[in-house]
Amino acid sequence: ILDSDTAHCLCSGPSWTSPHDPCYHPDGRPRHCLSEFINAAYGVSVNASHSLQGPDNDSNITTLTDLHNPHNLTCWMTHTGPDTGDWVLTLPLGRRFEITYISLQFCHQGEPSDPISISILKSMDYGRTWRPMQHYSSNCLENFRLPSQTIAKTRHQETEPLCSDPRPLQRQRGGMVLAFSTLDGRPSSPDFDYSPTLQDWVTATDIRVVFHQVSKDIKVAPLALSDLQVGGRCKCNGHASRCRRDDAGHAVCVCEHHTAGPDCDVCEDFYFDRPWHRATPTHPNPCVACECNGHSNKCRFSMEVFQQSGRRSGGVCQKCRHHTAGRHCQYCQNGYTRDHSKPLNHRKACQPCQCHPLGAVGRWCNQTSGQCLCRDGVTGLRCNRCAPGYKQGRSPLRPCIRKFTTCTVEGCVYCQAPQRRHIKSNSVLKVQVKGMERSGPWWQFSISVQTVFRIGSTSRVRRGPQSLWVPDRDLGCGCPALHVGRTFLLIGAEEGERGWGPEESRLVADRSTLALQWREHWSPKLRGFRGLELIKSIRQHNPALQNSTDTAATRVNFIL
Repeated sequence: ILDSDTAHCLCSGPSWTSPHDPCYHPDGRPRHCLSEFINAAYGVSVNASHSLQGPDNDSNITTLTDLHNPHNLTCWMTHTGPDTGDWVLTLPLGRRFEITYISLQFCHQGEPSDPISISILKSMDYGRTWRPMQHYSSNCLENFRLPSQTIAKTRHQETEPLCSDPRPLQRQRGGMVLAFSTLDGRPSSPDFDYSPTLQDWVTATDIRVVFHQVSKDIKVAPLALSDLQVGGRCKCNGHASRCRRDDAGHAVCVCEHHTAGPDCDVCEDFYFDRPWHRATPTHPNPCVACECNGHSNKCRFSMEVFQQSGRRSGGVCQKCRHHTAGRHCQYCQNGYTRDHSKPLNHRKACQPCQCHPLGAVGRWCNQTSGQCLCRDGVTGLRCNRCAPGYKQGRSPLRPCIRKFTTCTVEGCVYCQAPQRRHIKSNSVLKVQVKGMERSGPWWQFSISVQTVFRIGSTSRVRRGPQSLWVPDRDLGCGCPALHVGRTFLLIGAEEGERGWGPEESRLVADRSTLALQWREHWSPKLRGFRGLELIKSIRQHNPALQNSTDTAATRVNFIL
């Protein structure tokens, strides 16, 4: 039992009787679809011209493409006269079509007794260039230098024009018909939907039919035609079932599968996750939207990303909103962290980092956990409290300072020495601390020695990577106060020679070593200090200069 709507649909007799779009399965999945098969020549003005006489302005030429009535034939005939030459009929289709056949119906009822020599050509660029598709002749070798054949012998030859004798012509009501099928005799025609070569072969924007002069010595009867048809479909690449006229009167595909363009040959905006492909019966190849989690409506296609993903996804989102970032707008911008109480596509999925202005270094936090980067001695997700073993200090640069409850007074007093001090030390080095790890009662610091301002007479310290050893009891007291990632001026560091170092000849720093965070304005003073040490070294190796009295060169009096 059919409802009234379905019954009307079936009774009206359309080619498609499903209530669903032909480009989609009933369950909504996309599928390969074709635009309507039409006579692309119907109602199109034909341009007729003679190679010697010029254009033919006979109004009867329009009868070739009007509604053909075999019971009331209307004929267009060429002019008769002493001149001979070629007659050319040009039919502009106005857009790209995939041509299935081209047929010419003659007005006379019987077989033509005169020799026949006809060429059918096509243009794919609206008449700028032309390419032959087929020749007809009673003598192919003489007229076109081609063998007479109806089937392409190789796949390479299937996109080349063939030549054959059209007789006997097909007989239809009203006259004799010369019909050319674009795919007959082409070896790959069963695989047309998967053959870009054949798809290009049948594509045309204009059709031209040339009636060649056979011989000057043969008097040929006037050419009389009643109908010209071009059967085909709008070239929609399997992504449209309809072809409509736009405001300018041009036929355009009604594109589906999120494709666009006059031929459905590009993807719609934002549907750039995969490259465009023509639809086939087994793979509809719809354009796929970029995955931007609702934070962008603009994206681009990246072939590099597509290849790296295993040819699954190549869309790259652009102009992510709501403080998101990343290829899919799946991350939070710097200064924002993910709010896991909201879904990723929520406009407030990213919230500002709430780092403490004193306890945190900057305003950045981990985009996933929200953990801020804390200063030394500070802890907490937002860096808002002192770590165990630390107490609140008075300096905004060191809001938390170490509690010296386990340190001896003697060890801590030296670390808190006044800023101005006369120091006689074994080594003066500028170092950057790279990392640290515990090794028994020692801490091993990985440092990079950037400048050696002074070294002891037996020292082998050189610029570059080094290991600095600090006793655990001194480091726990905060002497020296070394921090990973910072640069310090070490005064008093020396190579272990007392037997209690981890190994012999190792760079050692203890509670007597002063570690000052580096200041750039120290460089000029320290360069002068290094110059004095060089003079002292020269005198030690030159006996003639050892008796010279220069108190500045024989002692170090360096004040910070």
